[in-house]
Amino acid sequence: RIIEIAVIRVKNGKIDSWFQSLVNPGRFIPLSVEQLTGISNIDVANAPQFEDIAGEIFRLLDGAIFVAHNARFDYGFVKNEFRRLGRTFNARCLCTVKLSRRLFPQYRNHDLSSVIARFGIVCDNRHRAMGDAKATYEFLKIARYTHPPDLFDNVINKLLKTSVVPSNVDQQAVENLP
Repeated sequence: RIIEIAVIRVKNGKIDSWFQSLVNPGRFIPLSVEQLTGISNIDVANAPQFEDIAGEIFRLLDGAIFVAHNARFDYGFVKNEFRRLGRTFNARCLCTVKLSRRLFPQYRNHDLSSVIARFGIVCDNRHRAMGDAKATYEFLKIARYTHPPDLFDNVINKLLKTSVVPSNVDQQAVENLP
């Protein structure tokens, strides 16, 4: 379950709006997650549940491309939280891990920590939602401005192409998969 969420909405390359919040997952946070994030059960005890902030999250994500480092991981959590509320959430996803691999093939590691170190990105709160979101946004800007526009746009377009679903498979069933 989500224990913290941050959304940075970007329009025309600039931050248009943002949102961040701890989230009470309604269950115990394992020690390994607490050690990684620094977020404890005490921290989320009085935080809103996802259902309390779902409207704001949906408003910010509606019609946007969902961009994240390892996007399917984060997207899966958000999609499942909306599913628990009986709401459908679907978005086109752009994974900046895949973007890094395509634009910077000379490097072996493309995890967010490696990208942050490689490009000197300042990240005050690594493994926290807003810290990682800001670092991902900074990487996206670096990737954009260190490559010719044609190349960058071509790679983005290839990464955003949706897979083709065979005609005998129900598109709605595919969208409802976790």
